[in-house]
Amino acid sequence: MMRTKFFHLSLLLITTFTLLVSCQKEIDGTIVGGGGVIPANQFPKVGTLWTYRYEWYNVPGGATNSKYVYHRAQKDTTLGGESWLKIIDVDADTTVYFLKTKPDGLYQYTNSAAYMLCKYPATIGDSYSTFNGGSAEVFTVRGVNDSTATGIGFIPLSKYEGVKSGQIIDVLWYNKYSWLTWKFQYKYFCDQQGNCEYYLKNRHYIDNIVY
Repeated sequence: MMRTKFFHLSLLLITTFTLLVSCQKEIDGTIVGGGGVIPANQFPKVGTLWTYRYEWYNVPGGATNSKYVYHRAQKDTTLGGESWLKIIDVDADTTVYFLKTKPDGLYQYTNSAAYMLCKYPATIGDSYSTFNGGSAEVFTVRGVNDSTATGIGFIPLSKYEGVKSGQIIDVLWYNKYSWLTWKFQYKYFCDQQGNCEYYLKNRHYIDNIVY
């Protein structure tokens, strides 16, 4: 009888400890995905592989097309006297970004200079001018460290809206361990009758990350 009570007590303590650890991992921003727990102190480096679910629309209101795309940190590259991670699209074998983090956020090297992409830490309402997608763009912080369900678990995401000529063009979600986690892009479209509008052209959702 005593042995049975001891067994049940031990099982209860183990279960309670497991739940507490799981809760603490979420609080700490630990990323869960890829069949295991990724330590909270891991950051993208050479060899890191991002898997995204990519969806796109050919016309406003059109059918949803989807596939998986893979981005890999191929190598460190020196640009402007600094070291940058060269991020490539694995299947297309093309360069997507040159990225690095600095004390005030995520930067990309483009147009022969370093430009802020995602300000972090940040406060809702912060705005900053930058260069992205071939032209000047103004980003505004719309959310900070909001716990969000993603393909790699519940993680804190900060949201950024990018505007060009008064129109939202990019919406980015950033996490300091997975970097660009979600991404929406809007494009200008005119139909045969001359009706024109901006519409959601494509979006990336992270599905996995392997460091």
